[in-house]
Amino acid sequence: MDNGYLEDLNIKNQLSSTWDMFFGSYGRLKDVQRKAIPKILEGKDILICSPTASGKTEAACAPLIERLKSRFKVWTILYICPTRALVNDIYERLYSRLIYYDINILRKTGDYQAEFKTIPNILITTPESFDSMMCRGKLKNGFGHILSCVYAVILDEVHLLYGSSRGEQVRWLLERLRRLKAQAFKEKWCDDEKIQIIAMSATMKEPEKILKYYIPDGEIIKAEGKREINLISDEIVSIDETILKHFCSIDFQNRFKKILIFCNSRNKVDALVAELRSVLKDSNYQIVSHHGSLAKSEREETEEILKRHERVIAVSSSTFEIGIDIGSIDLVVLAEAPLDMNSFLQRIGRGNRKNERIDVLLCAENDTQRLIQKAMLFCAQNGILLNTAAGNIFHVIIQQIISYIFQSKDLKRSKDALKSLIESCLKYYFEDLSVANDIINNLILSGQLKEADDGKLTVKKDWFDKFSNGQIHSTIRFASGMSIYDLEKNRILATNVQHFQNKRVKITGKNKEIINIQGNSIIVKNSSEKLDGSLLSYAPYETIFFNTQPYAIRTYLGLEDKIFPYVIRDNKVYMFHLGSTQREFFIKLLIRMLNLKVIEAVNSFLVQFDKGYCKKVISSFKDIKYLNDYSMIKFIEKDIDKIEKELKIDPLNKLLPMKIRVEEVLRIINLREEIKLFKKVEFQNVTHTQLEMHLTKLIH
Repeated sequence: MDNGYLEDLNIKNQLSSTWDMFFGSYGRLKDVQRKAIPKILEGKDILICSPTASGKTEAACAPLIERLKSRFKVWTILYICPTRALVNDIYERLYSRLIYYDINILRKTGDYQAEFKTIPNILITTPESFDSMMCRGKLKNGFGHILSCVYAVILDEVHLLYGSSRGEQVRWLLERLRRLKAQAFKEKWCDDEKIQIIAMSATMKEPEKILKYYIPDGEIIKAEGKREINLISDEIVSIDETILKHFCSIDFQNRFKKILIFCNSRNKVDALVAELRSVLKDSNYQIVSHHGSLAKSEREETEEILKRHERVIAVSSSTFEIGIDIGSIDLVVLAEAPLDMNSFLQRIGRGNRKNERIDVLLCAENDTQRLIQKAMLFCAQNGILLNTAAGNIFHVIIQQIISYIFQSKDLKRSKDALKSLIESCLKYYFEDLSVANDIINNLILSGQLKEADDGKLTVKKDWFDKFSNGQIHSTIRFASGMSIYDLEKNRILATNVQHFQNKRVKITGKNKEIINIQGNSIIVKNSSEKLDGSLLSYAPYETIFFNTQPYAIRTYLGLEDKIFPYVIRDNKVYMFHLGSTQREFFIKLLIRMLNLKVIEAVNSFLVQFDKGYCKKVISSFKDIKYLNDYSMIKFIEKDIDKIEKELKIDPLNKLLPMKIRVEEVLRIINLREEIKLFKKVEFQNVTHTQLEMHLTKLIH
């Protein structure tokens, strides 16, 4: 009898109410469940790190339900997901198990406006709807709040939130939830003010950072295990060539019935769907598309086709990476390399989810993309994890102050109450918490906050308008554009479309004729003409997408972080910093500070300059050791408006004190760590070596 069996038997005895709900059909536990369940039953806060489809959801839910069901008459587990799609997926999975056990489960998102007649046992939501419930969750009888009986919070796929504005929003909301629980306990709305937090993440390089960010007193539970990645063809060619070489083959069509193709842009999705429908018109595949600018009804139709039909090719942007139940996928195709390793793992992880092997096909348009795909595959196959980049987050301070005011009964807060919340949330970033006073004073001076007759602070009228339509609960800056409205279907097909003059368009692979334009709506109907319509163009997102592909290449080539190889070719020097978009911005800042006008180009992979300036550039980069935080900060302060624009930092940041605006820039470009690295960098000429052969593929 193995030890695992005895452990499972012991845990089964402790899960007297929930074993059959979650594990009855399996009989045995997975590694992550064996490790996590006893800790959760003890009431500990934990971060569970394990691969996709390893049983994390059951590992968290079973012991939490067991523990709370036995202790409290009224109890809630708040389950936070990064996407609406994942909310729906978790809801369907849990509902089918809990429906027979008298456990009330609800979901609350922009798509599902739950009616809270009673306090639910399990409430699944997104950060935005969590924010909305904090403000609008007072019970109609005036006795309590919909979240007053939350005794546990699950943060699912937390690695996708960490470092983003939505992740920062969740951190503030958890602090506000603790304060709400303290009030609820005092008012006798609940029996205990403690909240147990369970965070769940994919396997990460530095999980300690996520732990410190969300649950500093918690502990990490790691579970091993990875699925075999099977490349069905070693040849990495363009998606066009791949379609002709593989997709048109009868053997291929018999072997792979459900295929998921990932692209990096909405335009690429549209173009590829049109191409596939043309090339495979005689096959019996249904060919569908899925991306963020397609209307909800169009996306749901695609999801249903994938689940219900036997032979489907779905082309998607990042929207299919997580959370959407699309059934069993036989083959995942990456039409191009994603910008970061997390996306690579999420995308290939969508394939063969019930098996230990993932069938994958990689595509590349050129040698650069080919090298990147190989590097990312190498990292995935060897379990090598890369750090993720940080985004723009400090505008959340203002958003949360406004939201916190709207949470109060009289829509006002004392200055001390605001200061207390700000200090609690900003101590993670700042030692000097006098910045809390500065923030409040700035918002008063700019007119965002106003003093009421009783001395408390309220908000200006514009914020009331945004609150009434729910706009204040989101920290995401949406692209703006026109909508495509189908007159025959009587519904919107797509949003965020840029206006154009063509008479016909192609959307979801089908030709449509433009019959009218009314305001921001382009009205279309089916086109009777055989000529192809133009592909849509979408409004760009108001954010920077950080490219971490260079880290994968550095790992693949076995280069230490401190090694900056360079190649001399045609009287040009190509110095490979291989440090992502963050290092690109850092180097651009250095160029301005050091007045290095001799540098001709900088991107996420390399720096380019004339051969005659090689010594000057290397010497200047080495001289960075004489720079200090103070000189860099002063330079950033002087150029702050321009730098914020380049980094696409939210305009709300301009309302914050200079100290915070500068700290945002330092954090985004990872300045302090970059300075440490540059002080020990070794520049190596690798011209005429084998390494040159690989690196020159990045020159274009």
